[in-house]
Amino acid sequence: MVRNGKIWAVTALTATTAALLVGASGCDPADGLAESSVSVTTDQLATRALKNDHVKVQWLSCGASTGDRRATVDCLGRTDDQRKITVKGTVTEQQDDTCVRGRLTAEVAGRTVFDVSGLGRCVHRTATPS
Repeated sequence: MVRNGKIWAVTALTATTAALLVGASGCDPADGLAESSVSVTTDQLATRALKNDHVKVQWLSCGASTGDRRATVDCLGRTDDQRKITVKGTVTEQQDDTCVRGRLTAEVAGRTVFDVSGLGRCVHRTATPS
């Protein structure tokens, strides 16, 4: 009897996990700007850009909300010496995990560190001839 209970529990857990994965993948918008993907990519690329500008980032956390082919991004963090970091703006395009385009501004303790139209390695994509 216990063996059947364990099998049922494993089957139920597997079915629940599969349903969650299918449900989450079904939420990605057609324009490719999923909130979670934009927030994670912006977080990683902004952290790298800040470090390249000699900012000692202790932590940075980004959130995004999508709508009408753009995502509004809002990030908050701290430097190693506890100065406030903010990164705000809009993302209009994301290329995998390597690039976000739009308008993003980073400030550390009220000083603008960058104000850019893209972060990461952005390459122009061209249509392939048929």
